[in-house]
Amino acid sequence: MIDVDGHRWPNLCLMKLSAYHKGRGDTVEWHRESRRYDLVYMSRVFTDSYSKDFTGIIHADRIVRGGTGYDLDNRLPEEVEHTCPDYALYPQFADTAYGFLSRGCPRGCGFCIVGKKEGLRSVAVADLSEFWRGHKEIKLLDANLLACPDWERLLAQLADSGATVDFTQGLDVRLMTPKKAAMLNRVRTKMLHFAWDNPEDDLTPYFKQFAQMTAVKDCRKRRVYVLTNYGSSHEQDLYRIYTLRDMGYDPYVMIYEKATAPPITRRLQRWVNNKRLFWAIGDFNDYDPDWRKRNAPAAERSGKENRKRRIYDLNSSNKLQKVLTEISRTKEKITAQQTRLRELEQQKIELENVEIVGMVRGLSVAPEELAAFIKAFRGSKAGAPIFMEREENENDGLEQKTE
Repeated sequence: MIDVDGHRWPNLCLMKLSAYHKGRGDTVEWHRESRRYDLVYMSRVFTDSYSKDFTGIIHADRIVRGGTGYDLDNRLPEEVEHTCPDYALYPQFADTAYGFLSRGCPRGCGFCIVGKKEGLRSVAVADLSEFWRGHKEIKLLDANLLACPDWERLLAQLADSGATVDFTQGLDVRLMTPKKAAMLNRVRTKMLHFAWDNPEDDLTPYFKQFAQMTAVKDCRKRRVYVLTNYGSSHEQDLYRIYTLRDMGYDPYVMIYEKATAPPITRRLQRWVNNKRLFWAIGDFNDYDPDWRKRNAPAAERSGKENRKRRIYDLNSSNKLQKVLTEISRTKEKITAQQTRLRELEQQKIELENVEIVGMVRGLSVAPEELAAFIKAFRGSKAGAPIFMEREENENDGLEQKTE
């Protein structure tokens, strides 16, 4: 299988083909250029204006190309068309069912291929049970369900399913009646899609009437496709966009043949379809599509400066904390050393006192002479005190007399 348009939206034809072949016991997988296949299906919905054709290497006995991106005449065989899709082919879209309850549209718009491919009458082609297996969400692909004579039966099936329904391709607001609106109100609606394609058609009364009848009051769930670059002027595009917004609808710009669209139309699409900008900036003339580029250098500089400042602040804070910790530790060491110093000084005094007592014991010393001796001793002055010299002289005299 090759999904030429990419995997951003599941390809219904490929899912049906996958289910059909798996039912026959065939092995089905996404194409890999390194492998050889018996049969390769290539499906393409869009033309070169929106997606390019696959240009990779294909090793296969047979290649089948199909889809409106190639031509409008190819059809799935009837037994494949009514096969329940193989939803396992796109696991990223789990718990969502895709399919058609009706085909065709009576409008015959020049920009649309539905009339040519499916016919100018909307007819029922399947029941919901054909492609729905209890999924929480249903994405309905019908081009004009309200134009189908069986609309009531088909809408009742959607309502009875209890699933949330997204009417992806647009309901025809011109065909809305109170009875149809009441039936739609029974459906758990995720999103209603309408279209205002031709600026020459004044659809304002229809949209106003439906706004009064519908139970869907959130404008974000009432989206309206606005076709541009198909014979409309910029002023006509703006009128439809502003009018829809004022009536409580969410416009969504579609560009026909985007490669040929003028720059102002592309800017308009970027403004309208970016919903945060669209609802924040009320006037298209106030929208500046290049504001991000112009502000980017200043913002980047500011961001770098802020990052540098944060880094600098962090480094400064870390250094300061280290210094404070070191100061605290040093103070603790100083306190311990001072305590030890006082202890040693006290020990020194006690030892000096013991030594002094031993030296003066038994001597006849006047108080003033003892004080002078202690002062000299503690001052580490050389020489013996006077009273000790006198005592020595007296002893020497006694020794001489004895002799």
